[in-house]
Amino acid sequence: MDALILTLKYIPLVTLGLLPIMNPLGTVPLFLSLTARMPEAQRKAQARRACLYAFAILTAFLFLGNGIIALFGISLAGIRVAGGIIVLILALRMLFSGVDEASTVDATPSEIKQAELDFSFSPLAMPSLSGPGSIAVVMGYASEIPDDAVVLGHFVVVAGIAITAAVAYVALGFSTWISRFLGPHGLQAITKIMGFLLSCIAVQFIASGIRDFIHSLA
Repeated sequence: MDALILTLKYIPLVTLGLLPIMNPLGTVPLFLSLTARMPEAQRKAQARRACLYAFAILTAFLFLGNGIIALFGISLAGIRVAGGIIVLILALRMLFSGVDEASTVDATPSEIKQAELDFSFSPLAMPSLSGPGSIAVVMGYASEIPDDAVVLGHFVVVAGIAITAAVAYVALGFSTWISRFLGPHGLQAITKIMGFLLSCIAVQFIASGIRDFIHSLA
């Protein structure tokens, strides 16, 4: 019973931590541009594959995170502080420019042939949906999993990733309607709100890392 209560408590927290940095609404303009010449069925397939790829990428970093830490000799506190700083920078960019630069690509849609190309992995899944910020958040959550709840902790994070990917699929699937309903100013306002929420999460990551550094020195 206690495990169920903890699961129901922490899955929404993981989802709320990932959703602002993944920022599916910020991917909507890019998705619309890249799939403008595609039929509706192909656009939905692109959205579905992009979200599946994003889920797979973030889940892989969740389970490989400890191996990466051990390989490079990085402490968990260092992961929390570094991840928090990365996420905070991205959040400040979202707040003050209205754009998450991790969700952009160097090439413009007009420079890419759109006839039969597959954009689902790049740039939609990476770096747009599962960029450095999302990976940093997942690895930060991995470092927070207690030793006595490894299985449950990983299940909670995977469930949060799955829910976030599902929300992203809904956003991309209804991208035309969302863009028409919100307009450019509405999309920018949503991005700024998500940037503020993300900055709060980043500060919490940094504070947790500093606390662990102090405890290790003591």
